[in-house]
Amino acid sequence: MTKWKVLIADDEFIIRDGIRTAVDWAKFDMEVVGEAEDGEEAVEIALADRIDILLIDLNMPILNGIEAMKKIKAEIDCRMIVISGYDDFQYAQEAIRLQVEDYILKPVNPDNLIHILQGVKNDLERREKQEAYLEQASKQIKKNHSQLKERFFFDWIHNRLQPNEIQSQLEFLQLPTAVPKQLVLLKWSNDQVNYDLLSNQDRKIYLSAIENIAEEILADTVNVIIHDSSQWLQIFVWEDVTKEIAVPIEEAVKLYLNQTVYTGMVRVEDGDYQHLIVAYERCKNEINNYIHLSPIVKQALTIMRRNYCRSDLTLELVAENLHVSTVYLSKMIKQELGQSYVQIVANMRIRRAKELLKDSDLNIRDIAEKVGFDSQHYFSTAFKKKEGVSPKQYKMIKS
Repeated sequence: MTKWKVLIADDEFIIRDGIRTAVDWAKFDMEVVGEAEDGEEAVEIALADRIDILLIDLNMPILNGIEAMKKIKAEIDCRMIVISGYDDFQYAQEAIRLQVEDYILKPVNPDNLIHILQGVKNDLERREKQEAYLEQASKQIKKNHSQLKERFFFDWIHNRLQPNEIQSQLEFLQLPTAVPKQLVLLKWSNDQVNYDLLSNQDRKIYLSAIENIAEEILADTVNVIIHDSSQWLQIFVWEDVTKEIAVPIEEAVKLYLNQTVYTGMVRVEDGDYQHLIVAYERCKNEINNYIHLSPIVKQALTIMRRNYCRSDLTLELVAENLHVSTVYLSKMIKQELGQSYVQIVANMRIRRAKELLKDSDLNIRDIAEKVGFDSQHYFSTAFKKKEGVSPKQYKMIKS
């Protein structure tokens, strides 16, 4: 039950005491939290205690009642009842402008005051119920909005919507109508010792915590994060973020939750809404394939993904970091990934180069250096072999 806080402000003690003792405040769920003998003191107490009801005299020292009410009204929302010995039209006008509840002339009639306080109590209770209803409605709207968003993106990536439906839903959700630029998928590992011991509710809590971590890391971007099962999280990003964005998420989840997540990140081609579906399938397959790799190859891939932009990154260096022989690591990579170390790193570099060719003003030489190629010639040769066009031609096509 709410206890409404009351302040009595009058420069005469006998008036303050008479008001305080004339009313059974508990009956109205009210409590007198303070008394003030001048306007300045009234303002201080009112703001410090965040009062709900102010009973105030107009003729007080230091700061008169009108000025005190103006200062209080500017900071907090409280009900104000004027108690004054002045039957003055000008004062009454000022009080009306400040939206006072009532204007009572001294000497105060206790029955009249009680009647006014009952009306104030009823009004405060109505407002409290109204705020509770509005808060409940707001929560329900947010919940429905979140569920609608999850359902929409689930249907989109599973190819259940027409282009016009996608556009109208994006508009309704107040999101950009273009295809997201990047897609990040996270799969919570179920090969951990404690995973099977968790209840479904606990798994949802962990997944929500992982979602909160991702939201914090991507706070400066336009994004949507959803989860459609107990293990998968999808992040749709409408801005360019660095390729390494998945790594901080993995590391933060490990650090704060002591859980392992597998992540994948792909750039989505512009234009057709269908490109998001293609990107989703590719990214999901990459993660599922990655999960079944041996620990040594997983670790090698992690090193390659984090350092492919270094021109001095070699198979020997990766093998040395993992304390295995170059021959053994080369054999494992080829056997499990179907490509050589050189091909995989070159593909990583070319993929990043394509992003830079499309979205930056860097020249070909600078891009080659930025993604880890020793020379522009080697970069151009590798790029044309992989993409069928030279870097210069690719840049012209995409721009």
